[in-house]
Amino acid sequence: MWSGLRFTTSRGGENSTGTMGIFAPALTSAPDPFVFFQVSSKYAGQAYDFHQSISSTNEHIWPRTEEQISEFAERGELFGVRRLSTGEFAGLCYSTLEGVEWEIGGLTVTEKNRHLHLGTMLVRFALAHTIATSRPWHYQQQIIAHVHEDNQNPRNLLRRIGFEFLEKVTIPGDQAPASMKRDENGNLSGDKFRFPQAGVAQLSAWFDNEFAGMLADGKTPAEFEIPPGGLETLKEALREAVADLRVQE
Repeated sequence: MWSGLRFTTSRGGENSTGTMGIFAPALTSAPDPFVFFQVSSKYAGQAYDFHQSISSTNEHIWPRTEEQISEFAERGELFGVRRLSTGEFAGLCYSTLEGVEWEIGGLTVTEKNRHLHLGTMLVRFALAHTIATSRPWHYQQQIIAHVHEDNQNPRNLLRRIGFEFLEKVTIPGDQAPASMKRDENGNLSGDKFRFPQAGVAQLSAWFDNEFAGMLADGKTPAEFEIPPGGLETLKEALREAVADLRVQE
């Protein structure tokens, strides 16, 4: 199923802070951490509400049904990021297998948190989890993503992570959701990207050597809920995937 990645705007305002008195020193506190996690069926309803609130007004994203979101969660294909203090969703995406292709899609991130590059981290997480647990190339599968032709934001994100442009894609208008923007011929047009097998080693090295537990501002902690051993479990599985791919060469 064709789907797009999209950064979106949250209509909620930023929280404001006041002073305790004219001469009172400003109080500072550590930034609220964001938690990246595999969305379970327990939170599928909340995830769908987040997805639907954005896709219903966004002409660049393929809207998924509540049933589809629930199925992604049941199969372990749904990934989210939430604020630790409130539990509110700040981002969502999925990595789902259709035929011989794992599609990473449906990326939505609240605008007020965009400066933290939550979307980049979330896609890296979904990508790493898919590679570590499913070993796509072992089964002659590929990892791909689709982007609407008028949606520019995700392109740099995908290239930054290691995706490569593959081809143009056109979906007949009568096969696409009515909410999505058409081209001059009434069809849905976009670009297809592919994550190369050679990029697995770079992805593993990024988690091992570059990620220091903080988001893009260098101040906000990024935490991962990955049983049983947290992020180290994922990093070790990625190293094993790299070793397996080298044996296959």
